[in-house]
Amino acid sequence: MKYRILLNLKDQLFTAVDKNDSNVFENGRTIQEAVDKLKHRV
Repeated sequence: MKYRILLNLKDQLFTAVDKNDSNVFENGRTIQEAVDKLKHRV
């Protein structure tokens, strides 16, 4: 799975977004948390 990582500076949350479908994403307090949630979602 390929994904991109975004950081929301206001809320201090990382977002992992599926590179093939930008409608598939998950947030987390750490990069690892966001990626793990994304992998379990797909």
